[in-house]
Amino acid sequence: MRHHAKGVAVITAGEDTPVGFCATSLTSVSLDPPLVSFTVGLRAASWPTVEAARHVMVHLLADGQEEIARRFARAGAPKFGPATPWHRGTFGLPVLDDVLASLVVALVRVLPVGDHALVIGRVVEADHTPHGRPLVHHDGAFVQLTAPPPGG
Repeated sequence: MRHHAKGVAVITAGEDTPVGFCATSLTSVSLDPPLVSFTVGLRAASWPTVEAARHVMVHLLADGQEEIARRFARAGAPKFGPATPWHRGTFGLPVLDDVLASLVVALVRVLPVGDHALVIGRVVEADHTPHGRPLVHHDGAFVQLTAPPPGG
């Protein structure tokens, strides 16, 4: 799967103590109703909070936010310290600042699948920036999208 390019998301939860993890498994499931899915490891520190949550926040990272992706991908690393600009949003969820887009997701179904859980949720609120490119992960590294020249 290293050869499959993926967008990079950070999933956050926790109305009391914020938790979060980096995910490249985010996918659109349905337009009507608006459903998305992602996976989370059953041994991940974030799993108990996600499992108990009614809502989570999904952040689509922008090109240039590799350090945020790395911070949320490291097990045991402090995620919500001074290096991470964030605030509380809808439902008291932890919201990362300056991301490409963010989605408030109501959990609909959680299915154990191997050593992960597949989480399906309904998008109840969305916000995005009008400009920017997504952070993409391919073959073990973050890569830049290139656009064709104007008119070509």
